[in-house]
Amino acid sequence: MEFSESQIPLPETMPIMVLGAATHFPRSLMPLYIYEERYRTMLDYALGGERMFGVAYARPEVDPEVDPDPVRVIFTAGLVRACVKHGDGTSHLMLQGLQRVEIVGWSQVFPFRVANIKPVVDLSIDSSGEQQLAYELINLCQRSIADHHDKQVSLPMQKILEVLDDPVEVADMIGHNFLHDPDCRQELLEMVSVKERLEFLIYHMKSSAEGL
Repeated sequence: MEFSESQIPLPETMPIMVLGAATHFPRSLMPLYIYEERYRTMLDYALGGERMFGVAYARPEVDPEVDPDPVRVIFTAGLVRACVKHGDGTSHLMLQGLQRVEIVGWSQVFPFRVANIKPVVDLSIDSSGEQQLAYELINLCQRSIADHHDKQVSLPMQKILEVLDDPVEVADMIGHNFLHDPDCRQELLEMVSVKERLEFLIYHMKSSAEGL
């Protein structure tokens, strides 16, 4: 049975990995290597339930081991799509981004964090304007690939761009594949307005093309 990301129901609580400079977007895949003991325990917990956990952006100004709120509160709920456990207890897995969520409290801190969460609803108030911005952004990305301005994005991305249409999906996919600065990625993830996300990415794509 097939589900789109938005159709998969989310639990009220979710395990959290606290990682520095790591932002996961909806509709994107994040490969992870799990080796720390606490996150091995967390993975077992997740696989024994909804197969979900999130990767939250560690706040750089605090010590994540002692601060009561060590992460930015917006992250992407993730679903474990594939997981390979090794004989030494480590695991390689692929985490699929589902949707933005907000941390509203903590139900557990030790041995790993479990957050109380609520969904973040996309704000869309001008569908025709957002669609035009989405097309402009896609064109900028296609030119970036053609001009080899962005060597970290492979040519198969061109085929993905050809079928993208929904402005929300456009912003998330392009943010994941073309925006590389960690702080900018987290800033984009935290934007509720679809229009602001698209304008933010257009600005960064134009700046990259101009070498700014």
